Amino acid sequence: MISYAMVGSKDLKRSGEFFDKVLGIVGAQRAMEGDTSIMWATDKDKPFFAVCLPHDGNEATVGNGTMISFGADTKEQVHEMYECALANGGTSEGEPGFRGDTYYMAYFRDPDGNKFSLFHLVG
Repeated sequence: MISYAMVGSKDLKRSGEFFDKVLGIVGAQRAMEGDTSIMWATDKDKPFFAVCLPHDGNEATVGNGTMISFGADTKEQVHEMYECALANGGTSEGEPGFRGDTYYMAYFRDPDGNKFSLFHLVG
């Protein structure tokens, strides 16, 4: 159902470097890149994630209540992605741990303030 998810960036180069590292942990690579956007994917038949400079030329802003979740194959990947995000300019919104009995999650914001979760279903 979802083709891709996109967030705005104030600094495309910085965002590219940030997400190359964080999403590289789960095997995502740059799938498309232009002057105003970068897209990552793990497979051409799966949804993409993108960052862009806003088309209208205004400054990128954070959506209140907006969050994108990245899937992880293991709890260890949740930890690794979370630590990578924090080591590269992201901020914590919730340390890795169980949310309920089977949801292993962590939350962070990227350097532009966009909110993300890292998700692994245990069981």
